[in-house]
Amino acid sequence: MGITCKQATDYILKKEEGRLTLRQRYHLWRHLAVCIFCRLFQKQNKLINASLKQHGTHDHLDEEFKETVIKAMNDDSGTEKETGGL
Repeated sequence: MGITCKQATDYILKKEEGRLTLRQRYHLWRHLAVCIFCRLFQKQNKLINASLKQHGTHDHLDEEFKETVIKAMNDDSGTEKETGGL
């Protein structure tokens, strides 16, 4: 039985923290093999985490940093959609 996109996003977040069981990793791997949206979410999540590690985690992110992250996500996904804000 496969997992839903909601479960996959939960697994992706847990994977970043190193908290996935072998069974969960297998189900995530199978889901990512067929779901482009969850693969994109995983890629964007990695980008955000890497950016936060590079810039340090702050309670407040400046507007320039937010715009840089949004632009990088839009460039990576091939879309030019507006976001309401982070």
